[in-house]
Amino acid sequence: MAIVGNGVAGTACALRLARHGVRPLLLGPGPPVDRPPLTKRALATGEPVLLADDARLAERGVERLDAEVTGADLASHRLLLGDGAEVEADRIVLATGLVYPPPPVSGLETAHVNATPQGLARLAPELAGGPRRVLVVGAGLIGTESAATLAAAGHDVTVVDVLERPLDRLHDPLPGLGLAALERAGARFLGGVRIERAEDGRVHTATHGVLEADVVIAATGGRPAPPPGLAHGTPPFAVDAALRVPGLEGVHAVGDLVLAPHARFGPLRFPHWDQAIGTGEHAADAIAGEAGAYERLPYWWSDIGDLRVAEVGVAEAAAEWRDEDGLHVGRDGGGTVVAALVVDEPRRLRDARALVLGAA
Repeated sequence: MAIVGNGVAGTACALRLARHGVRPLLLGPGPPVDRPPLTKRALATGEPVLLADDARLAERGVERLDAEVTGADLASHRLLLGDGAEVEADRIVLATGLVYPPPPVSGLETAHVNATPQGLARLAPELAGGPRRVLVVGAGLIGTESAATLAAAGHDVTVVDVLERPLDRLHDPLPGLGLAALERAGARFLGGVRIERAEDGRVHTATHGVLEADVVIAATGGRPAPPPGLAHGTPPFAVDAALRVPGLEGVHAVGDLVLAPHARFGPLRFPHWDQAIGTGEHAADAIAGEAGAYERLPYWWSDIGDLRVAEVGVAEAAAEWRDEDGLHVGRDGGGTVVAALVVDEPRRLRDARALVLGAA
């Protein structure tokens, strides 16, 4: 039993398999670490947060191999490692996560990315020498979280986006809440920015002149990493209820690679930490013969400075939103509750879950 990828989804799958009495082999470069942008402590300290160390993995019955899988013959369950060695397994779980390509702008290919352990390791020394002028390109969740965290740490932070508001791809009131949180943290936001090129610490724009920075961070999003040996199609993949990859016996995919076949909401691409854990554990249960339908309620949260927001359900399924008893509630066209947003009241998360689950 081999798991390709030692991020959140792969590690969750490995630990769950071990609970079922299956001893998995967890493959990936370096130790299993949490997603850096979701652990503000990692950005503040420059140190990634471990999901589990070797001692804990061994104690739980998980074998770890510090290696990169560079190729595979998935039909015959063979994995090729970077050093030329091969691994054969009766079953394979693909958990390769996301990659973060640079923005398609000249000069930004050298910008820092703090969404990966490797990117965090490269970025940390640049921030360690005292207050720095930091330009964050992209004001989605990762960009706003990073900007607020760095501003709170004393850096001079500007975050820019081509859209007019931070979190502008999310539903109201999140963009307004995000903007206010950035301002309270001391970070500046510039919207409607069109970047032309970057060079020598100067970012040239067609809309806001030249923006100068000591450190530029690209927070423009990731895309699923194509797993080795899976040449047909581009992730995310439609998988069955056991998260099996169609046409490949004994091969499962989890985390950011899949459209999770949710029993209520249908195929979901939900690139968040909780979904990574949920799909990883579900695949392990399926391999152990104990999985039913995938029913885990979608859930995400974000800490942006002093703002804490959390949401359950699927916002994209909502036709309208309104405030109900202190919660921001989304209902579909038939009036059924499909999502609920909690703002700065973490104790109300239980109420939000109950509301969405009760609507089912």
